[in-house]
Amino acid sequence: MNSVLEFLKSRATGRGLAIAAGTAAVSGLISRLILAPAYHGITGFTPFDVQFPLSPFMIAVERGGYAEGSAVAAYVLFAAVDLLYMVASAWLFILGWVWLFSKVPTRLFAFLTRGGILMLPTYIVFLDIATKVGFFRLVRGLTGPSFAATVEFCATVHRLKFALIDIRHYLTAAFLLAVVLGLVIRQRPPRRSSGSAFPS
Repeated sequence: MNSVLEFLKSRATGRGLAIAAGTAAVSGLISRLILAPAYHGITGFTPFDVQFPLSPFMIAVERGGYAEGSAVAAYVLFAAVDLLYMVASAWLFILGWVWLFSKVPTRLFAFLTRGGILMLPTYIVFLDIATKVGFFRLVRGLTGPSFAATVEFCATVHRLKFALIDIRHYLTAAFLLAVVLGLVIRQRPPRRSSGSAFPS
């Protein structure tokens, strides 16, 4: 754990954060502004990955409107770039948290680090991969008994992924606030002793 943390600290620099942010921004813009509209043009719907809320009923209805095999290539391209965006975003948040923790080291931050809080962004990536596999099977034309189970699985994991994304954002805001308060407290001048101004 210490070696992993030291590695992350070595990468949590201005350059490392800029590379992660740039990769996330570019891949996110391409997936959302170019590939998602292209997918919509073929299917009439936005990719399942970016829809929220997304119920099993919505998945089944939208999937029923696809022409057989029409969206496979478009989804694979979207999913590949969108996965890059998710990975880059996770890396950005991990480095960002490490950077914040190093600015104002506290027992709380040390406790959270030992407790594995830095793994949370990676859990989002794992859930995203799981949903993409399920969505790909549906887009490819999955039928039969496993169709309903796959739809339910995708909807459940998709909800969990977005819940963790919300938690990630709330935690980031809390960490930022804690660091700002810590820096303000550190910069305050020490109080002078309240002794008598006149010699006895």
